[in-house]
Amino acid sequence: MRILALWAIQLFSVCTCVGQTQWMVNPSIFTPGPAGTFDETAVKDPSIVFFDGNWHLFYTSRGLGEYQMAYAASSLNELNKAKRTVLKQLRGEKSSYAAAPQVFYFQPQKTWYLIYQTTDTNYQPVYSTTQTIENPQSWTAPKPVVQKNEKAKWIDFWVICNDTTAFLFYTRSHWDVYVQTTALKDFPDGFGNPQKVFSGVHEAIHVYKVKDKPEYHMFYELNIDKERNFGLAKANHLAGPWEKVTDYYATGSQLKYPENAEVWTEEVSHGELIRSGYDQRLEYDADKPQYLIQGILKRDHHGPYPELVWKLGVIEKKTESKNASGEKIK
Repeated sequence: MRILALWAIQLFSVCTCVGQTQWMVNPSIFTPGPAGTFDETAVKDPSIVFFDGNWHLFYTSRGLGEYQMAYAASSLNELNKAKRTVLKQLRGEKSSYAAAPQVFYFQPQKTWYLIYQTTDTNYQPVYSTTQTIENPQSWTAPKPVVQKNEKAKWIDFWVICNDTTAFLFYTRSHWDVYVQTTALKDFPDGFGNPQKVFSGVHEAIHVYKVKDKPEYHMFYELNIDKERNFGLAKANHLAGPWEKVTDYYATGSQLKYPENAEVWTEEVSHGELIRSGYDQRLEYDADKPQYLIQGILKRDHHGPYPELVWKLGVIEKKTESKNASGEKIK
């Protein structure tokens, strides 16, 4: 029996597999528009939901010297051919700037929300609503989510809710992550009492509920030597405490292309996880994540930021299994 047990242990050791996380880069699905259009330079900061047979994409457009928000809807692989509409009613009072959208359906009110930013008060968090997501002209004019009471820069606002509370996350001074809360019944009013919950990030805080698990994941963007990449933190509650998992998530050498595929990005920046649904809980499948990112080739990442040519595409997490000798297992 002892010899049999030792043999079993040895056999287990030989067959033990280790996983090497890789992300398959799919072809770009959304690229800048023709010269002379509102998104001729870059398409950025995507927020996307699947509803009523279409993918509804909201994004930051850069063109004609302006940042504005825009919309397109279609099947995922046909988005680049879909009609693009600039959301002219969604802009600040002091400038046309509007950027970094987040879209979700707020079930308690049966209303669609867009959370985004203007520059009225050094990146003011605002919201707009509609009952018909497919009608880009139906969004209401922006209203403040909160009134800023300090000069420090706040950027990239993000709302997620549990059963009782709405949480507003954002980055302060390109370093600290803050959150404000309000009762679900009071949303979108009542946010206050800002609390620092995490540090060491550049921007683009996105928080999701892990589907079928009592766990939340925070994805953030880093800017290291002028190269963008993602990091990941986790918590059992939206209020924290948040624990860093890695500063190197879906990034760099983890990006892989199919053989003979066109290489369109070598960086990952401001993206959004493809959600399991479209409501305020923001659930996603952490076992098979798909990430809609903005990307760029390293050779094109130079010069003023507003002139960078960002494209959008989906990357998918893959796990390559190897045996104890380092050989791939098919």
